[in-house]
Amino acid sequence: MKEEVTLSKVAMYVTRGCLVVPIQVELHDELMLQIQEDILERVNKTGIKGVIIDVSGVAIIDSFLARVLSDTAKMASLLGAKMVITGLAPGVVASLIDLDFELKDVPTAISLEQGFLILAPVVAPDEELEEADELEEKIEHPEEGDGEDEQDETDKNGEIEAEEEESDNDEE
Repeated sequence: MKEEVTLSKVAMYVTRGCLVVPIQVELHDELMLQIQEDILERVNKTGIKGVIIDVSGVAIIDSFLARVLSDTAKMASLLGAKMVITGLAPGVVASLIDLDFELKDVPTAISLEQGFLILAPVVAPDEELEEADELEEKIEHPEEGDGEDEQDETDKNGEIEAEEEESDNDEE
């Protein structure tokens, strides 16, 4: 009898314009290669522009798994998507440094939220980016934004009143 090997699928979902791949299991070579294949298939089928792989549930990443992650980012890039790795634990980072392995050209972020921020320019249409920038500016400097609008209104009203007074004086 043949023994079937079943690879557990990692749940993937799309949110905020990104394919999110939360890995909450210890990785082994076959599983990582399956995840890579699944990501590339989803990117190819959907045309999604951003991929976040969250490895916060992973305690150990060896050089093979790190290379597969790096290769996945390169392959996704060739398909038109940018990939970010989030949730690298300090121990994982230390072991990657010990192995003298660099995740070149693969952005990393501490949290999923920061991953979304990195990918925002890639996944959001230009209009949404402009709106987000304006909103961020208002949040960061609420007094400046509000005060300037009121000052502009006051200046405009003052100019209009001055013009009305001049025209009244001209009529007399």
